[in-house]
Amino acid sequence: MALTPVRGLCSATHGPRQTSKGPASEATGAWHAGRPAAAAGDGHFLPTVPERRPISPHSGPRDFVDTDGYRGTALAHQSAVPRTPRRELVELGSTNHCTWRSHNFSQVLESEPAKRFFLSLVAQYAPGHGILVRSYCLMGTHPHMVVVATQGQEQFSRFWKVVNHRFACWYNRLEEGRRGQVVMQRMKSPQIQPDAQARHVLTVMRYGDLNPVRAGMVRAPKDYRWSSYRHYAFGEPDPLITDEPEYLALGRTGAQRRLAYQGLFALQLVAALRRRRPDLVEVAFFGDLEWVQRRTPRAHGPP
Repeated sequence: MALTPVRGLCSATHGPRQTSKGPASEATGAWHAGRPAAAAGDGHFLPTVPERRPISPHSGPRDFVDTDGYRGTALAHQSAVPRTPRRELVELGSTNHCTWRSHNFSQVLESEPAKRFFLSLVAQYAPGHGILVRSYCLMGTHPHMVVVATQGQEQFSRFWKVVNHRFACWYNRLEEGRRGQVVMQRMKSPQIQPDAQARHVLTVMRYGDLNPVRAGMVRAPKDYRWSSYRHYAFGEPDPLITDEPEYLALGRTGAQRRLAYQGLFALQLVAALRRRRPDLVEVAFFGDLEWVQRRTPRAHGPP
């Protein structure tokens, strides 16, 4: 059924003034019960227990470098800085971690129909806007998605405007008498350093996979239906996903890669990811210290 916007009915924080016509083709894919996670990978990498150290003697509580599961790899996480323009966060071919919160923390994505419809919108509009979906996890109040903007910032922004706008229209029609805003805040989209030895993209993907575990909804990511974990860990088909190159580098065969991905969820490797991590969501850039410093705009005056 085509969705026609009604004045005052549809509202997403940065939604477009008009919506595309035509029915949203429902995303398909198989989600089945997975096997228990393995305790170790396939030997193609040498994970270590994460550790942290200050960037400098004057570092604040959110200024730190850590080694996130890979020996000797320095990661940087910025302190609070003025909001970075989207054009500096999203570049041609950049990898970004995208998430937003619902208005008043409403459970807009709680129901199965809501999750299915949101994923169907992503599947419908991603190809036309040059968006590759690397991973996702849908929670009741927010989505987590790692995407690649193959056509740059303008198409990236248009993609999220139409997806969020059409979802807002659908949700407000579903909830009788509801009008107005569905997305509460400006969408966060920190850029992730790709193709690094430290596998930063895989770190953010694992953080998303562990969302329902942190929320106490399931004991393990394999038990949650609405994420890409079971695609990567068990090879379940998911037409929404284009495999992440860092994942493909985990082994020579699909079986090796799946076992290695499961191994990345060994308890000692995800201890730092089982708590809320503003450094993976709130900042503008996530990656090696030098890479982040080159991209972080200097603040002029007080933040």
